[in-house]
Amino acid sequence: MVAPMNTTTAPLIYVRTRPVTPMPVMHRLIALGVAMGALSVLLVAAWMKPAPGGVGTHQQLGMRPCEFLERTKLPCAACGMTTSFAHLVRGDLPASLYAQPFGCLLAVATAMAVSIGLYAAVTGRAAYAPLAAMGLKTHLWLWAPMALAAWGWKIVVVVSGWG
Repeated sequence: MVAPMNTTTAPLIYVRTRPVTPMPVMHRLIALGVAMGALSVLLVAAWMKPAPGGVGTHQQLGMRPCEFLERTKLPCAACGMTTSFAHLVRGDLPASLYAQPFGCLLAVATAMAVSIGLYAAVTGRAAYAPLAAMGLKTHLWLWAPMALAAWGWKIVVVVSGWG
């Protein structure tokens, strides 16, 4: 025989075991600074026009062309990142992925940093627990292979002339 379920209490998984203490004001200001910094990156990307060749968008900021690309005719690991950001802020996900897959991932993470930073600044509740729970080694083992694979993709695109 099954005992009747008590509907007046929440399952233990939803019950807090300790009170939530709001973040100190300084931490909230840091969260706000992170959100504003990430937002400024996205706004600059929205201001720039994506380069048709998949590289060189950063030159609109007065920066020099990629020396590695000019000397070796191979893209560096960061080639296409700014172009990828510029495509993503315009909502063109396929073009962003094509220009630099890791740049697309970083652009999405930058957009998430805006909302998470604002959330933490306004509510006083930290939102970094899932990131901290993974640990630095896990992050390295997760992000480094993706960055290398994206660089390999960019090399294939440039060498084959697809860009």
